[in-house]
Amino acid sequence: MLVNRLPESTGRDLRELRLRQSMVGMLSITTGYAAPETIDAVERAAPLAEKSGSLAELINWVGSRSVIAGISGEWPAAVTLADEALQLALREGSPERLAGAYGLEVIARVKLGDLAGAEKHFTTGLAFFNDPGFRQSPLRGFIPILHNASHNAWLVGRADLARERMAQLMTGVDRGNPYDLAFSGCGAALRSFDMREYEQAEALAGRALELAEKNQFPQIVGMLRCVLGSALAQLGRAAEGVSLIQQGIAGLLEIGARAGISQYTACLAGAQDCQGAIADALETVEQALKVNPDERDYRPETLRLRGELRLKQGHTELAEVDFRDAIALARSMGAKAWELRATMSLARLLAKHARCEEARAMLAEIYGWFTEGFDTADLKGARTLLDELAE
Repeated sequence: MLVNRLPESTGRDLRELRLRQSMVGMLSITTGYAAPETIDAVERAAPLAEKSGSLAELINWVGSRSVIAGISGEWPAAVTLADEALQLALREGSPERLAGAYGLEVIARVKLGDLAGAEKHFTTGLAFFNDPGFRQSPLRGFIPILHNASHNAWLVGRADLARERMAQLMTGVDRGNPYDLAFSGCGAALRSFDMREYEQAEALAGRALELAEKNQFPQIVGMLRCVLGSALAQLGRAAEGVSLIQQGIAGLLEIGARAGISQYTACLAGAQDCQGAIADALETVEQALKVNPDERDYRPETLRLRGELRLKQGHTELAEVDFRDAIALARSMGAKAWELRATMSLARLLAKHARCEEARAMLAEIYGWFTEGFDTADLKGARTLLDELAE
């Protein structure tokens, strides 16, 4: 709970608090943000932060708790704590603390599916994200912020803006810092996978994974194994891809990192589909839908994937329900990228049942919304499908 008057503290208290915060930063990188050791270090800092009399220190502590909640997959709690950190940062006024607080809002709101809210906080935070103190923070907070802002831009149908933000991220990376390179490489690989640029995703993830494994960054290793495995499966190496994704998920869960697990589980289902194991893929995609319903950024695509799998088993009516549910959820979030992809799936299904005009009309409507990204695989595929339906 926020307090209007913070208690006074001694210089010794502040020194101990800053030592603990440094320990939190080190543990976050070496054991993971949600590892028991990291959580324990943050909780031990709590009484010192509250006693410190320093808004800056209290902001840091609340921010750390928001990060841990998010990495643990507790996105509603992460947003609540981000809100608290932002209110404190607005009182304190430091650009460094404001940058961190707005960044926490961006990350948590994207995962919750509040894409408009994420964009609003990112736009406001632009005035602070280049602050030297924030950029030089050992936790490298600008990397996940720009990665998630890029992800958000892609989700809302702004592929060119997504690329622009990813380019800004890469420009700020310290080329001599292996953590920067591995972390940013993971973000770039994920963006390439989103855009179905699988060869590029494989190359980026492969290089970043080598660095992460060499330097023992467990959370990044887990994420990169999932991304690399997903790309390999789409490139025809399904068995290898399935194994890598399974390793990645297991590694993340071992250190308490549940952020993105719903997406990686869906990607595992996609890899099993590539392998021809449809029954296994259906079982896995059901797990993906149940593992963390609050994590909504990938959920429309997961519903679409279940529809495609059901279609392969001949369950046409259930498949249509999934496609329509995916479209409805994507629309409620403003996720135009997912809406387009799910509409293409539904249009193909309708066309097979002599409903070509209905299919063409719905696809033309969503395709006509886009103003950029026409070189992406999805928009190229939509244009081709529209031409086929017109014939």
